[in-house]
Amino acid sequence: MVVGEMIYDTDVVVIGGGPGGYTAAIHAADLGKDVVLVEEDDKLGGVCLTRGCIPSKTLIHVVNTANSVKEAQDMGIVYKEIGFDAKKLAAYIRSTVKDLSDGVARLVENRDIELVHGHARFIQPDQVYVDGANTIVRFKNAVIATGSRINELPVGLETGFDQGVWTSAQALEVPEIPESLLVIGGGYIGLEIGQAYAGLGSRVTLVEFSPQLLAAADKDLVQVVLRQCEKQFAAIYTDSRVTKITKQDQGFLVEMATKKGDITHTFSRVLAATGRKPDTEDLGLSALGIDMDDTGRIAVDEQCRTSLPHIFAVGDVVAGPALAHKAGRQGRVAAEVIAGKKSAYDNVSVPAVLFTSPEIAWTGLTETRAKEKKLAVNVGKFPLTALGRARSVDKTRGFVKILSDPDSEQILGMAIVGEHASELIAEGNLAIEMGACLEDLIVSIHPHPTFSESIMEAAETARTGSVHLMKKRR
Repeated sequence: MVVGEMIYDTDVVVIGGGPGGYTAAIHAADLGKDVVLVEEDDKLGGVCLTRGCIPSKTLIHVVNTANSVKEAQDMGIVYKEIGFDAKKLAAYIRSTVKDLSDGVARLVENRDIELVHGHARFIQPDQVYVDGANTIVRFKNAVIATGSRINELPVGLETGFDQGVWTSAQALEVPEIPESLLVIGGGYIGLEIGQAYAGLGSRVTLVEFSPQLLAAADKDLVQVVLRQCEKQFAAIYTDSRVTKITKQDQGFLVEMATKKGDITHTFSRVLAATGRKPDTEDLGLSALGIDMDDTGRIAVDEQCRTSLPHIFAVGDVVAGPALAHKAGRQGRVAAEVIAGKKSAYDNVSVPAVLFTSPEIAWTGLTETRAKEKKLAVNVGKFPLTALGRARSVDKTRGFVKILSDPDSEQILGMAIVGEHASELIAEGNLAIEMGACLEDLIVSIHPHPTFSESIMEAAETARTGSVHLMKKRR
């Protein structure tokens, strides 16, 4: 022991203060456990709250508010000019993040959870040392919830961040509204931030290595968003890659290899939205013999236990989608198992939401996956152009799609592209979790006029056809 070291003895140590970690810590405390929460950052909430989901959705909301006014001229709204104050916008995003992070801190304090700031590393199967706090925590159970971190730039571009290339976190701070912006990466992070900056007034170019943007989503969903991006962006390059970035006095000289040949262009700013990876390095896991795969993800069972049964892992560090709501659910499971309750992460589906324009959301079986597995499914699709509420607010881009079993009519999957997709998908997820069938959605009265009616209409389409769609003539 080093002189001056602090030592805690606790029932549970939770490493990481993001959605999975703080949920596990608070729930365990509510179940009567003594808890120590270790967080490396000076704020609680994790990447999602402090540098990802919350700041990005705040930015997107501001841009969408301005776009709604611009798009409503045909409705009779008259305006002279809409602009953005980057400093005020950045301050608003910071205040939103601070309010929510402070709220999590108050919840932790309310439960008498001991909060230790620093980097935790396992030194024994029942001990962690916290760098930066000179603290040892001796525990009966541990929950690893360290989340994910930004991927490095591709080989040959490693110095890009040092040159001033933005990370997604930096872009969400809105340090400026650049005249031109290159977005490297056509996943949801690149699309969300790219569309937001296009809405702020930047001339946005996007380059993606894969043949398709938003590779995880069904192509028919992506096509709706792609048509909007083609209106917003200066150029979109798929099957392409950045080969060199050179910092200049006025921006960045970027060389790209595209399907049409090599091109060189200068941009005011460059954003690298190249994804994230599990943050499991330098935790001392290999010394404990905890099983991990080649990507750094920790192997767990349905109770979120690792190969050491008193150590649990949740969220982005384990298999499955790297989503805050999945992490929160697993955090609850881990806390309940530690408290001796019967609990398991046995969810049938995890909804995915992309806050693009328009939004994309899906849950359960996708049509792409069904084709890959050669599964017979019945598909019902209802376009928003036929929905009264969508017409009344001029938000008709998109559709709702439901996949069901051809024999039992059990709902297997749902996908939505369009206004409020992020809010509507929960009904589909509940239907899948409870084993509902098309009849359940059809006979459940949905209020009129609302966007939620589109789900009922899609269920009708999957069975016999919606009364609000033209019947195909034989």
